[in-house]
Amino acid sequence: MYIYFQVTYIYIYLIEDADIEKLYQLGRWQEDKPRPLLIAFHNNEKKDYIMANLRNLKYSVDKFKKIGISHDLPLREREREENKRMVEEAKLAHDTQGNDTAENYKFLVAGHGNRKKVITVKKQMRI
Repeated sequence: MYIYFQVTYIYIYLIEDADIEKLYQLGRWQEDKPRPLLIAFHNNEKKDYIMANLRNLKYSVDKFKKIGISHDLPLREREREENKRMVEEAKLAHDTQGNDTAENYKFLVAGHGNRKKVITVKKQMRI
């Protein structure tokens, strides 16, 4: 595959066939637009090494100077578990205060990293 050759050519000493778990193009083909390429590696260390050395792309062959590479980061499982735990704790704390049951509220996690907190929003009654 031509695209695969270009990707491996950029890091000819780094990428081997065994390192790549998935490789496919995203989006629909259009004659005048290049399509993004999604590459998943078996080993995160290989990806981290490539991401750390992206600055070398601008000094490479001309056809690779316009290539942009970025992370494709889904919400990780431990973040989801942490969010669920925080919501459950907030629901328990709300129920122990006694005024109204947690069923009448929506609990949302707001913020990023260490600055996350759970906010409560009263559900609207449907008529």
